[in-house]
Amino acid sequence: MAALALGASGCDGSNTASAGGTSTAPATPGPTTPSVQSVTKAFDSVRRRYSGDILGICMGAIDQQTRVVRCYGRVSPHSKTKPTPDTLFQIGSISKTFTATLLALRVNSGSVAFEDPAQQYLPTGPSGKQVPSSMTLLDLADHYSGLSRDTPFDNQSPHSADEYVGAAGPCSASSNCRVGAPGQHYSYSNYAFGVLGELLARHDGFSSGATSAWEQDDQASVTDPLGMKDTHSWFGWRAISSATFNARRATPRRHAVPPYFPPAPYGDAAAGLYSSANDMMKWLSFSMGLSGTPDLNAARPYLYDTPALLRPREDRSDKRRRVGLAWRIDTHGSGKSKVNCIYKDGLTRGFTASIMFIRQRGVGAFVMLNTEPDTPAIVAALVNALPTAKKIAPRACASGGG
Repeated sequence: MAALALGASGCDGSNTASAGGTSTAPATPGPTTPSVQSVTKAFDSVRRRYSGDILGICMGAIDQQTRVVRCYGRVSPHSKTKPTPDTLFQIGSISKTFTATLLALRVNSGSVAFEDPAQQYLPTGPSGKQVPSSMTLLDLADHYSGLSRDTPFDNQSPHSADEYVGAAGPCSASSNCRVGAPGQHYSYSNYAFGVLGELLARHDGFSSGATSAWEQDDQASVTDPLGMKDTHSWFGWRAISSATFNARRATPRRHAVPPYFPPAPYGDAAAGLYSSANDMMKWLSFSMGLSGTPDLNAARPYLYDTPALLRPREDRSDKRRRVGLAWRIDTHGSGKSKVNCIYKDGLTRGFTASIMFIRQRGVGAFVMLNTEPDTPAIVAALVNALPTAKKIAPRACASGGG
């Protein structure tokens, strides 16, 4: 297994796992800051528990000021090489949280509004006019658009971004494609997020090139400011270096061809990103409110912490399970053990990934695998096994999914 130094301990006395599997603690951990060893024990227990489902896995966790990454297993079915914190895994629908962050940034800056009709940003023409004026940018971001789960192209790739987003019109007009009226009920849609990503990028002045317009926008506004140098689509990595990508990429047990989320690159905003454990630790830290730029920090509350933006999911009567901008929010427990578990999962092309955190308690974790087990259960088990979470309740977070 491999471990990573995520940064030197500073004057705040925080603990980090260091390279080579050892640990350093220059300052004595305070009573609320667990040791690296205690967090690593949680990793080891989860790995043993789910060993039959794992080929290769990288896990990361934050518990108060302690941050640890560990990797286990093999990078491919035909290799004995172990994954490292630099290994690239596809993160599937966790990509949606990046698209949601772009929307939150633009709303916070005042350049768009959640209630803006999606039609306002679509290409001019008859297709765009078929999209109901009641479908808003918020509807696209929280699965209330009424658009189909997947792109309505019958396994054929669109020839342009205009064709991709324009199909939202005929889909909305067809009872064989739409799943309901906008704003009425929750229905998970990869296509809605692909459309949202491309519409935001068009609004921001980007156009398709070596990568999608959305990926260029995401890189400029989200990943680059957070120092996330490993988080790109297959097209993004191909533009950087195919050789580097192939050398660093894990291979799934179920090897999927092509190695990107279709229809690429326009679906990348929904599920197209690859990332490393190094970068996912940065994403977890930002998502938990522990790091970020002033602009990103100001936008973060829109993602999952603004009650007016949270809507019911599958069961409208269940107020304990809601959706924000891409993120799912489940409330567990009561009284002193009551927590909001915020999470997102991704499954695509033979990879799975999950990220989950309890922000008000300072704990969170992610897992990345090149197999397709129940990663919501694995990440929930990891969060629950962290020293601070164990003090809240035996199972602070239940496994979610989605």
